[in-house]
Amino acid sequence: MMRFLLPAIALLIAISCKSPEHSGIYNEGRLEYKITYLNAESDHYDPSFLPKKMVLEFNQDYSINRIDGFMGFFKLGNMTYFKNHKVKTHLKVLDKNYSFQGGRNEMMCCFDCMEGMHLEEDTVTRTIAGLKSYRMLAHFDTNRESFEVFYTKEINLSDPNATNPYRNINGILTSFRLIMGPYLMQFEATKFDPTAGPDQELEIPSGSTEVQRSEMIAILNHLMEQNI
Repeated sequence: MMRFLLPAIALLIAISCKSPEHSGIYNEGRLEYKITYLNAESDHYDPSFLPKKMVLEFNQDYSINRIDGFMGFFKLGNMTYFKNHKVKTHLKVLDKNYSFQGGRNEMMCCFDCMEGMHLEEDTVTRTIAGLKSYRMLAHFDTNRESFEVFYTKEINLSDPNATNPYRNINGILTSFRLIMGPYLMQFEATKFDPTAGPDQELEIPSGSTEVQRSEMIAILNHLMEQNI
């Protein structure tokens, strides 16, 4: 009897000492992204006054991304609620404030929807901002340029991309592209802090003008096109 019992006890001890399957998963945090403008040279504009950083803060209920640009002349904030897949947006241009309240699964403002994008996963991985990231290849039905997208599984959120063009990726994006107005923007995570989640929801200042998504896009596009 002891001959069979001892191996069983050893196996139980080994299992109990093993790290939990999800020991490396984070439930909240703060990611900083570097923004690069990929069409600056071909479209002959100076991106020196454009935003260079995006900050994404998240917990189990919602995420907030913020971009400041034009020497602080504009601020753009998007907040996504994970449970109902809704988004709200605050845009500040000089001393004017605008707000947008999106319906369920409606795209956040003020980025292109990148319609017709197909994503194909492969086996390539990278470590980005200290997070193991998996590659997907994005391509389109048209002649639009294909590109790489990376995301991580180390952050435990439910449908984190429900309101952005990468809604079919079940993981936080660590390297990706977006289009805002005339600009093709590359976002690359540079820093992750798992202790710095959001301490409050995105604040919409009182007196803000509520607009439709198309109106807010037009306001922001007009501002950004002045830099061309």
